[in-house]
Amino acid sequence: ENYLGQKFNPKILIENNVRIGNYACITAIDEIIIKDGCLISEYVYISDHFHGFDPSLNVSPIMQPLFTKGKVEIGENTFIGYRTTILSGVKLGKNCVVGAHSVVTKSFPDYSMIVGTPARLIKSYDLLNKCWKNEN
Repeated sequence: ENYLGQKFNPKILIENNVRIGNYACITAIDEIIIKDGCLISEYVYISDHFHGFDPSLNVSPIMQPLFTKGKVEIGENTFIGYRTTILSGVKLGKNCVVGAHSVVTKSFPDYSMIVGTPARLIKSYDLLNKCWKNEN
């Protein structure tokens, strides 16, 4: 709730039927919401904050303040692949797929398939035709 004199009101809300793999790290100073039915693989890192780093202070990063770009929200039935990182301010829509080893730095809408470092949209699910469509 506090760090180097900063005061926080952290909340982590994990809804129903969520599965989280071994060695996942979920850490908050603001708010993280993981909605119903999500599957989170092993070694996933989800954080709504980061350390500032001002070299002129001449102190270790651990002695510098924490910052946030906002809460993290993961929509219903989203699958987060192995060793993925989800950073501050990200909102993933429902029924998304995040490929292994991705670093998610921005938000994506419902039915998105994203991969990479930083993550980018590669496919969207077409509800009418019931198939994934390439974004290229």
